[in-house]
Amino acid sequence: MLGRITQRSLAMNALTNLQSTQARAAKFQEQITSGTSLPKGSEDSVRAAAALRLNDQIAVNTENSRNLDEARGWMTTQEPALDSTTSALQKVRDLTVQAGNSALDANGRAAIAKQIREIKNTVLGDANTQYQGRAVFAGTSATTTAFAVTTPYTSNDDGGSVTRTISPGVTTSVNISGNSVYGAQTPGTTTVFQELDTLADDIEAGNLSTSTVSLSTIDSRINLATNARAVIGAKTNQLDHADDVNTTQLQYLTSQLDDVQGVDPMKAYLEFNQQNIAYQAALQATAKTVQVSLLDFLR
Repeated sequence: MLGRITQRSLAMNALTNLQSTQARAAKFQEQITSGTSLPKGSEDSVRAAAALRLNDQIAVNTENSRNLDEARGWMTTQEPALDSTTSALQKVRDLTVQAGNSALDANGRAAIAKQIREIKNTVLGDANTQYQGRAVFAGTSATTTAFAVTTPYTSNDDGGSVTRTISPGVTTSVNISGNSVYGAQTPGTTTVFQELDTLADDIEAGNLSTSTVSLSTIDSRINLATNARAVIGAKTNQLDHADDVNTTQLQYLTSQLDDVQGVDPMKAYLEFNQQNIAYQAALQATAKTVQVSLLDFLR
């Protein structure tokens, strides 16, 4: 049996079609505004889960990149300090050889001793270099000085390793132990600062031949600083490689995320215009098709 088509049913069908067309236009408008084809997770749970997973991975990548930048900050702070220390100790070696000249008088020895004490202060400043208010040669200690500035130059280096995760599954140490370069090498021995004080005193007193600080002692300190610089160089290469890995991974993850929820702005704009035109046409057609009569007001 055929149902009777009434003015009311025509109006309801027209209204349904109008709402559907308007909803499609609104969807494309929201995509254009938000820049994503997945504004609501409820619209596609599978794509929403994939987008969430990719966003989590991008967040981890971003954190690794921040860690890498901080690790590079430690390296670029320690390296020039070690360079300065190496140059300073080379100067001390040259002065020590000069002080061994038997023709040198007391004034000459005093001048050399003064220079060595000044160099000691430079090396002490290198050892207490800071990064973001923290002594870089003090291990995991949060102190601002790795070594006390007065004799016996007590070390605050706890020997701890400052680590940062710089790429997926890769954690590296970013610090050089201050004790390994500036501190006592074995129990009962002295720091490089004490050695320089002793050397300066012995040169000034004319006791260089019997001094406990020899050229081999200075050479050992130079080697320690040089080896530390080599470690910094190797770690810097590791950071460069990790940076390349992170950059490549971020590009891949961003591309994957764009595939899952990306929007082609031009295509979305065209679709929006088409739906908007269709909506306007439907409005005009409905106005002509659905005529309001006096009986509609009397019901």
